[in-house]
Amino acid sequence: MSDIREFVLNHDLFCHHDHHRSFQEFDAGREHYDFRNLLGYASDDLVTANGTATARSPRAHPAPTDRDRVRLLWPKIRATGYGRAVVLGARELFGLEYTPENFDAITEALQVSIRGKSAPQVYEHFVHERAHNRRTIQDFKYDIGNPAALQPDTHPTSYRFAFRFDEIMHMVDAGPIEVVERFVDRPIHSLGQMVGALNLAIDRFRDTGLLASIKIGMAYGRDLVVGNPTQAEAERAFNRIRSRNNFVGGIQQNGGAVNAVEGRPLCDYLFHALMQRAADEDLPVQIHTGYLAGHWGSLAGARASHLIPVLERYRNVRFDLFHASWPWASELGALAKNYPNVWADMCWAWAMNPTESARALSEWLDAVPYNKIFAYGADTSLPWCNVGYSLQAKIGIARVLEEKIEAGYMDEATARAVAAAIMLENGLEFYRLSG
Repeated sequence: MSDIREFVLNHDLFCHHDHHRSFQEFDAGREHYDFRNLLGYASDDLVTANGTATARSPRAHPAPTDRDRVRLLWPKIRATGYGRAVVLGARELFGLEYTPENFDAITEALQVSIRGKSAPQVYEHFVHERAHNRRTIQDFKYDIGNPAALQPDTHPTSYRFAFRFDEIMHMVDAGPIEVVERFVDRPIHSLGQMVGALNLAIDRFRDTGLLASIKIGMAYGRDLVVGNPTQAEAERAFNRIRSRNNFVGGIQQNGGAVNAVEGRPLCDYLFHALMQRAADEDLPVQIHTGYLAGHWGSLAGARASHLIPVLERYRNVRFDLFHASWPWASELGALAKNYPNVWADMCWAWAMNPTESARALSEWLDAVPYNKIFAYGADTSLPWCNVGYSLQAKIGIARVLEEKIEAGYMDEATARAVAAAIMLENGLEFYRLSG
């Protein structure tokens, strides 16, 4: 083993993006966790391998219910990035190969590993001790539609949270407006009241002391092209949406939803309102770019270059652009080089395509100051999955740095400085967190 590989494999990580279940949600499923709950994103490759037309929510990783389907399809996906993360996790955690012959043994080992441990102890064991994830930016806690959003003690104290409410980015009816009304407990009858209510919601999250960023995941519902509507145009769209969705006694009075084109001025206006809030409070903005979880997503609208007008307009906002923007990783590298307000993030990328991720990291290190690169984020829902994803990322990072040393582009000391920065230090600095 090379010195730089040993250094990388033993170094802590900053996890820039996860969707971990709350302690309460974890406990609710405790008795049912089995070999299928190691699959994480590999569940998606099972669907792809099966040729099914079934799509599912990108927000969760439910285990396939058919044991035989996993048994038959697993050999077809074990070599993909998703599959390799599962193999690495099973080996590292239990010393077992992820094969149908070992499914029962893996289930038993998993259950033994959580038996008698509280949810906080389980997270401590897998996330901190085994995956060496020192800090985590957690998605889907500070979501206005999440009833547990402001509840304390839902995740480890090392976690910080992103504010996310994508529904307002692709509105065609008043449903999202009503969600905000319920959260802030006040009526919203005008565009100004809507913006004020969004800011009030962010205030409540900020006042917990745990708010890390604003997250924009709108690529799952629309493209990343953001227009510049006037206040009057946005107000007209708001009024149109609101008037078509009046409910009296639970009965819709006017009926019908606007189409996406009619609602777009309001959505874009609210996007700019969030960017202005980020600018005013120096809140980082995370944006999903590139590949979409699940199936049948429209990739064309998700490329990071669509955001260029936004990046130019909000020059004092720090943008964390996600997922290496795969399959447009070179494009994201160019954005990070050209725009001082852009950081390039490899969260989830190592699992999607390890070879392409290694190529992207190598290319970025040739072009982008290394303090502008974030090398890891597991982007998963269960704590033990972080072990495989962390190891997968570290193997890729080590390989890239070994090649740089062998080529004479870096000496050992420089490679160690790069590794420490992209794996941990850059995240701590960006989010202004202590180690």
